[in-house]
Amino acid sequence: MPAKPGKAYRSYAVSMPLNRGKAMRLRVMLRPWRLGLRRTLLLLEDRLIRGERLPRYVDAKQWEGFSQRQWDSITRQARAMMDSWIELRVIDFRSIVSHSSLDDDMKRELWRINLRHAWWEPVDDEAHRMARRIMKHLRKRHRFPNPMRCRTLSMDGKIAEIQPSAMGGTFPYWARISTLDKGRPIHAPLDIHSDLNPHLDPRDPETLANHLQIRFDEDGGMTVRLMTTQDKAEPRVQGDVIGLDWGLSSLFATSEGRLYGLRLFAWLQQRDEELLALTRDLARSNVGYRDSKRFRRLNKRIHDHVTNEVNRVLDLIADDRVRELVVEDLDFRHGGLSKRLNRIVTRAGRNAVRAKLERLHALKGITITRVNPAYTSQECPRCGWTSPRNRPDREHFRCECCGYACNADIVAATNIKARRSRPEDWRWIGRHTILSRLRKEHAQRCPDRSHCPSRRPEYGSPTSAKAKAKTDTRVKKTTTS
Repeated sequence: MPAKPGKAYRSYAVSMPLNRGKAMRLRVMLRPWRLGLRRTLLLLEDRLIRGERLPRYVDAKQWEGFSQRQWDSITRQARAMMDSWIELRVIDFRSIVSHSSLDDDMKRELWRINLRHAWWEPVDDEAHRMARRIMKHLRKRHRFPNPMRCRTLSMDGKIAEIQPSAMGGTFPYWARISTLDKGRPIHAPLDIHSDLNPHLDPRDPETLANHLQIRFDEDGGMTVRLMTTQDKAEPRVQGDVIGLDWGLSSLFATSEGRLYGLRLFAWLQQRDEELLALTRDLARSNVGYRDSKRFRRLNKRIHDHVTNEVNRVLDLIADDRVRELVVEDLDFRHGGLSKRLNRIVTRAGRNAVRAKLERLHALKGITITRVNPAYTSQECPRCGWTSPRNRPDREHFRCECCGYACNADIVAATNIKARRSRPEDWRWIGRHTILSRLRKEHAQRCPDRSHCPSRRPEYGSPTSAKAKAKTDTRVKKTTTS
């Protein structure tokens, strides 16, 4: 649904028991709905590639197949899909530019272009040509949204009106849904679950929005969700600032020295064994993954468990005494899991954390600050020495300069919090530039300059082999004369 300024939205699962006839009338809407999404997305893609601004609303008055009210819901859903794709490409574009070897002036110009989504702007200068090359590369990896895989009908109150029951009875709410049969809407009962029920009280600040989402499962079932809305919370002005590092050995580590979600990795290893055995069975049977109900159920089980664990842990961390969370870009990969499970967990974890952080900001007023994560796991929080040798293994940290030792995830969370005080350009500069700056800072505050690891030849110190060769040449000339 279109977001209104100053409003926060949440969705809740509900049950919608239907007889076979009503369920079929809803299901037959899916294919023409997909075609409508594709028609709208093709229009938006054409506008975007021609360098034009995307329209806020798509005029579908001359389009056939649906009523104008239904077209309004379809075009809004298509625009939301395109906005989501653009938001993700902005992040990818920024990451590519930040980690490139381009000069600072070119990077700043590309960041301006990226901020305006002007990648295909009809301007023939070096920066825009570079932006188009980057987007060509990204589009090969991430194509525009494919609506023919979409299984969700996102319907606003014009075509799915949520009404309280006039006669009482078992179901307190009903949905009046417009279908392809003009003048013959469906009246569907809604069974409200316990998590949504408290918000139906008129005195509750979270109120029911007139919006319905229906997702058709591959197994033939339906998942129905209702939306609620409330005013966004004011930003907190008192409380602690906490740095967060995430992974799988411990789902979250905080700069305060706490580890959360320690059991997740063991659970995922068990599911990984099940996944490997299942994929072997499917390969021997020549059955595709999408055609296997067992594979889909296991995939959903992993996705739901990771999402629930992320939400549970972040609720524990973001209590009343926290006013700001400092976070890094998301990466849930782990060397102890298979490639397929890493892909499932990474996708589920990223989406869950991103959505939960947005809710914490909107509903609790917690400020979310993102920083550049480069070398946070290798930098010593005491003396600043940065080297992969500070990490003898995945779990432990021991500085080879000052000897500081601690849990590796807690060290990373501490450094993430410290990055909050860095200048704004630190969020966008590349890894090599960050490493160079960290090494220079360490050289100024090293507690023992004579035994500092930075003086070793492999780190390019003044006593390196190149500098030594120059000294030998100088001595040789003196001897000859």
